[in-house]
Amino acid sequence: MACVWKHQSLKSPFWIGQYSGPDGRRLNRSTKQTDRRKAQKVADTWEAAAKKARMCELTQAASIKILSELMESTTGEVLKVLSISEFLGAWISDRSQLGRATSTADRYQGLVKSLLSHLGAQRSEASIASLTTGEIEKWRNAQLAAGKGATTADYGVKVISAGLNSARRKGLILSNPAEAVEAVGTAAESREPFTDEELTSLLRAADEEWKGMILSGSWCGLRIADAANLTWGCIDLEKDTLTFQPSKTRNKDASPLTIALHQELVDYFSGLNRGIGKAPLFPSLYGHKSGSHGGLSNEFSRLMAKSGVIVRKGRKKEGAGRQFNSKGFHSLRHTMISRMANANVSPDVRRAMAGHSSDAVHRKYIHLSLDAQRSALKKLTPKPAKRKAAIEA
Repeated sequence: MACVWKHQSLKSPFWIGQYSGPDGRRLNRSTKQTDRRKAQKVADTWEAAAKKARMCELTQAASIKILSELMESTTGEVLKVLSISEFLGAWISDRSQLGRATSTADRYQGLVKSLLSHLGAQRSEASIASLTTGEIEKWRNAQLAAGKGATTADYGVKVISAGLNSARRKGLILSNPAEAVEAVGTAAESREPFTDEELTSLLRAADEEWKGMILSGSWCGLRIADAANLTWGCIDLEKDTLTFQPSKTRNKDASPLTIALHQELVDYFSGLNRGIGKAPLFPSLYGHKSGSHGGLSNEFSRLMAKSGVIVRKGRKKEGAGRQFNSKGFHSLRHTMISRMANANVSPDVRRAMAGHSSDAVHRKYIHLSLDAQRSALKKLTPKPAKRKAAIEA
């Protein structure tokens, strides 16, 4: 039978519970309760759980029932045990309500569905606290085996980790199992900017609307869908500005992004037949999907081939993965940011124009030219006499 007592010499305010453990031995543990009545309930609960364990009756359902009764009797709250599918589903819903862009929420939803499908129906209904590092790692490896790239697979783990961090903050799990999954990573597949010669070739091969798309990407850093969906209401040729809502951050709370227009873009827009309001800048491209067969990205790929732009290919993949291309329309965004970095434009200005939320993301778009590197090295001139003597010694 369980009982409670206090250790007078330690002067602790908490009652100690004494009970018979699963192997029959008498155990002493602090109940963390200062009220004797509540402390006795804790000790009785430990005794009941240990008895069920001795009789091999301590199932998950029985454990949850015992802990729920204990929690309700000591704190007045009911124990909430969410399954993996319940918690991650609710987390995705919260992301949408907090203003995540629809495209981002959809991508998160797809990753959660993929994980649940990998776990299977039975494991998906188990407690969120039971999800293990090994299960997440096996899911990541399955993504790689299906042809997904290392960066894509690592991103999936990162998303699930964000959800589990939310569970940890809410006290549903003690630690985040996704944090122990090591990133695969790959340095081989990185996007490259266009050279000035390649941009010139692209503009020569492009029709009038694609010229505007290319200029919008290379001078404003617009993503392909954002460029295609520009309207005349976005352009202010009196102030030489472009104002639009990036699709990646499109939500109820995000503010539109306003960018100053380079003179080359001002000249281009000034040469078009002026429209008003919601009239598309590029009518034949407006509303088109960026990916899939026949999409804008594929059309731009054909334009690169026509222009003689050499595109480095990543490793060939099987299944669901796409083969990586070192250059695409998104390379124009890299080009714009790298141009400014090579011209020593302030990082704050670069980030503001690109609409990047962090320095870590922004750094991925910076490709310093050799000229910029040589210029930086010239500023690091050592004291000539001492250095020359050291070299010749």
